[in-house]
Amino acid sequence: MNFPSPWITILTFVAIFFSGFFSFIFSKKTVDLYLSKVETKFLKSLEPLIGSIGFVLSFGLSLLILYYFIIRVS
Repeated sequence: MNFPSPWITILTFVAIFFSGFFSFIFSKKTVDLYLSKVETKFLKSLEPLIGSIGFVLSFGLSLLILYYFIIRVS
């Protein structure tokens, strides 16, 4: 099995931490923008769904970018 450099491994954990933090911030901003645009009570009740989708999409995209970066480097 081919193992990457220890520096790549350490930087991967740091990148995952920052990806989670920035995904949370992105999700929060997305929900704030959504709530400012929506006026009905039913659509406002979808706030957790919108926040979850925003977090999953941004975190998934950052993990995909990290994956391609690790493949290119190692």
